[in-house]
Amino acid sequence: MKLGGILDISTKDIPHKSAMVLFTVGCNFKCEFCHNKYLLQPNVGREYSIKELIAKISTNLLVSGVSITGGEPTLQKDLPELCREIKKIGKYLSIDTNGSNPDVLKTISSYVNRVALDLKGPFEPEKLERITGVKVDINKIRETFDFLKAQKDLDFEIRTTYVESLLSSIDIENIIYTLRELEFTGNFVLQQYQFSEGVGEEFKRIFSKPEHDTLVTILKPYRDLELPFKIFLRDEIVGYCAIHELDI
Repeated sequence: MKLGGILDISTKDIPHKSAMVLFTVGCNFKCEFCHNKYLLQPNVGREYSIKELIAKISTNLLVSGVSITGGEPTLQKDLPELCREIKKIGKYLSIDTNGSNPDVLKTISSYVNRVALDLKGPFEPEKLERITGVKVDINKIRETFDFLKAQKDLDFEIRTTYVESLLSSIDIENIIYTLRELEFTGNFVLQQYQFSEGVGEEFKRIFSKPEHDTLVTILKPYRDLELPFKIFLRDEIVGYCAIHELDI
């Protein structure tokens, strides 16, 4: 498996758990605001054998979980093998994905405890193409959503990174009401975009970080709304916080 980096311990990637984070190389989306854009470079990282990774994970006694992120992990051909071996050693396993490869997610679902679906925007082809830089097959993402929603033993999170120049409060409203119509029962997370050096200096002015108050204002109408799922805010002020706990 080709990785661009390994973080030995993180308390931010899986809620309420300490985790080792594996950053896979490569992605089929071209989001210009990507926090980990360096992972898209062809010469980044190195190949690890599954045996080598399992040895690293199993000897890390400080973590109870493993988060596989990227990039897009489902592009890695040996992802099913790695997931199967992680399950054998009893670590809680979380996968981050853009949802474009439902067949791979179906293959690994019996080994995985949690999936975080990175929903880039509302289910609108033109909007998603503008955000991702590619033509997105919405049917594939819907197939991923429908499959994951049906997995009763799976922790299912959907998150949207709020970039002010690409999304609006109307888009978030669209996503929330669509999830309600689709009877989503997991967690929806509105995530603050934060610039990193990997994005590239030329994009620093194009993509601005939304303020905490802006995100709170966007979520305020849904605090007392009866929904089948929970809404969270993730930003530098509150960390990972349910909206009913926010000071609104």
